Amino acid sequence: MFQPLKKAILCWTILTIAVATLTFMYISRGNMYELNWTYLLLIIYGTIVTPFLIFRTIITYQYKPIPDKGYRPHVSVIVPVYNEENGIDHTIDSILNSDYPKDKIELIVIDDKSKDKTLEVVNKKSQEKTFKIVAQPQNMGKRHAMAAGLKQCTGEILVCVDSDTILKPDAIKNLVQPFTDKDVYCVCGSAIVANDTDPKSNTIIARFQKVWYADSFRLRKGTESIFNMVICCSGVLSAYRKEKFESVTEEWLNEKFLGREVISGDDRQMTNLMMRMGGKSKFQSNAQAYTFAPHKLKKFLIQQIRWGRSGFRGMIFASKFFTKKSAKQKILFYTTLFVTFISPISLLANTIGLALIGQYDLILGYFAGLLIVSTIAALSDKVLVDYFTLKDISYRIAFFAISIMLTFVYLYSWLTLWKGKTWGTR
Repeated sequence: MFQPLKKAILCWTILTIAVATLTFMYISRGNMYELNWTYLLLIIYGTIVTPFLIFRTIITYQYKPIPDKGYRPHVSVIVPVYNEENGIDHTIDSILNSDYPKDKIELIVIDDKSKDKTLEVVNKKSQEKTFKIVAQPQNMGKRHAMAAGLKQCTGEILVCVDSDTILKPDAIKNLVQPFTDKDVYCVCGSAIVANDTDPKSNTIIARFQKVWYADSFRLRKGTESIFNMVICCSGVLSAYRKEKFESVTEEWLNEKFLGREVISGDDRQMTNLMMRMGGKSKFQSNAQAYTFAPHKLKKFLIQQIRWGRSGFRGMIFASKFFTKKSAKQKILFYTTLFVTFISPISLLANTIGLALIGQYDLILGYFAGLLIVSTIAALSDKVLVDYFTLKDISYRIAFFAISIMLTFVYLYSWLTLWKGKTWGTR
């Protein structure tokens, strides 16, 4: 482990001890067993979460993408598509126009029995440029579409691209560089919300998602990549060792939860399977792709509910095999798990709980804390994300209000886990 990482972990440890010491000093002022449950919950939550958030903000500055080493493996790009007649041709163009040796890249487009003219558009495009087309006989879901495309692949690296994604010319070249390490099984690219290129879809909701994506990819996945454990390789742009992908395809296709078949959350589950086999999971911030985020409230909420369910399933699944990981990976994963699932309870305690005992000043303090955290994240994004603008700072600071709303959305998604059998895209 390199020196800056050791220093950051030491900082995390010192902060945790300091916060814990202050906590117990506060408790010792009175009878611990007489403290209101709200105070106890907030003390425990603050002791763990505060040092963790500070640590994650510091450590993400140590992340660097793997530079171009001239590595150019034979890659197979698969694009599962369903009802994307208006954009699939642009996705195909961006892939075939990539800055990558033409004799080392192949494209397979799989139409999952679209109801619109997607297949017609794809067939017409194939008359201009050479690529493979797979037409599913019936709609079977994204996983089965990808599996059908996998059978046509000849490359050693499998690149997965969503059907509404536009790749930057150097995206694939940068994406494959971590595979020079034989222990790397999967790599996640960086998704950039492109709604600002279309005035009709550049709504306030889309603007919030732009800054959220920037934070989620560069700050969070950057931190996870340092520990070789990116928890979810996004479906927007990701890559896998083909042989490893094939070895778990059958299990992936037949995933069940609470006795029911699972179709959504395909990218998170495949990442889990790669890490369960002992592979490293990396993030490449310089492998960039543009995507359009939902710009209307209803579609945004549907997306978040789906993500909430798949995220819950994925974290529970991963919690079983992370017990065998290194100490550093265990600490980061299980702390993230704790923060994810305790945050909604903390929100309720910091609002309803404090209101019930008349501590309105503490409620204001809680919201002030959220504002401070959002401001720090916004400033970090401005420094670390090359496309982050001054206008984006204000949206990132205000994002804490959206996160409060999403807390209740995620609670709903967790309480309705048996639902959500869907193709998995917008």
